[in-house]
Amino acid sequence: MPFIGVAFLTFSIVCYVPFFIWLSASYLNNGDQSKRKNNFWLLLVTVGLLNSLNLFLFKFPDTYSLIVTIIIILLISLYMFSVVRKDKRKSIV
Repeated sequence: MPFIGVAFLTFSIVCYVPFFIWLSASYLNNGDQSKRKNNFWLLLVTVGLLNSLNLFLFKFPDTYSLIVTIIIILLISLYMFSVVRKDKRKSIV
């Protein structure tokens, strides 16, 4: 693996994984529990189904599957981050 791949992987493990764990915990602890839990389970099921469908049905190269999975995770993370920020603003006011 080239250096840029190792650097990106190290950065994502050191920085993004703890942020995603904090973001998920903050998202699930505030507000309407059932709706948020359903959304979070939808994220997990979508990523799992995407990988399974790719393996058995679509036969995309692994690189494309990884890119699509990362895009889905980042978009859901942006959504969760905006919801958590809105909750924090409501609690301050």
